[in-house]
Amino acid sequence: MPTIDDFRERYPEFKEVDGFRIDLFLLDAQQEISQARWGRLFERGVLALAAHLLRLSLWATEGNGGANRNVASESAGELSVGYATPTITGTDADYQLTAYGQEYLRLRKLVGIGVMVA
Repeated sequence: MPTIDDFRERYPEFKEVDGFRIDLFLLDAQQEISQARWGRLFERGVLALAAHLLRLSLWATEGNGGANRNVASESAGELSVGYATPTITGTDADYQLTAYGQEYLRLRKLVGIGVMVA
């Protein structure tokens, strides 16, 4: 099972996050991924999913619990920024919000798992 140290080694950008909080999301991710089905990619999948969930949680904390959504276009004065909106819909759409979620989807595709319904 992946540890807090494994998580911080792979994702050093979370080094300032409390270990208890990281462990919470590692446990959440482990409950959503089958070790038997993921095989040798299990640990990487758990780490990527935990990082995705943690990033969303941090965004929610920073935004006072506001929902995350992709911005298609934004302007402030003379500065204008546009972002591509993901084409994935349904249960996988939120994974496109973070690089970690995109990595989780990439690994899940390698494992051969499509959309999973509980």
